[in-house]
Amino acid sequence: MTRRHDALIPLTHDHHHTLAHARRLEEGASLTDLSERRRVADDFVNFYLGRVLRHFHEEEELFFAPLVDHEEACDEVMKAVAEHLRIHGLARVLRRGLVDGEADPETMKALSKLLTTHVRSEEKNVFPLVERLLTSEELTDLATTGRRDV
Repeated sequence: MTRRHDALIPLTHDHHHTLAHARRLEEGASLTDLSERRRVADDFVNFYLGRVLRHFHEEEELFFAPLVDHEEACDEVMKAVAEHLRIHGLARVLRRGLVDGEADPETMKALSKLLTTHVRSEEKNVFPLVERLLTSEELTDLATTGRRDV
């Protein structure tokens, strides 16, 4: 397996955590105990608000923006951003449901599926484009500009 450029490693770590949450959402959707299902949904919403939003911002601003006008990368970048918007929408539905004391299993399943396919697509398609189309110097510069872990 090829090692990611250091600039992308924090995002890949986020992806690992996101996949774990997606799995918990999928499993939680089948729970019959509403309070346990709400706990799983609430854990995800807290993760989303605390980590996913910042993750999306970093991807879009630091790594996708330089590639959006690049013919080879544009479609993949736009697909990833559209998926970010879909994830925002489903997270909002889940969060709104929690306010009403609900944790809709279908929303949890849809969010789990979308998160999983999104992360896999970015790792398989988008990040290799970022690594190939941006120079190592550009990646290093982006990694130290506006990052949470620097």
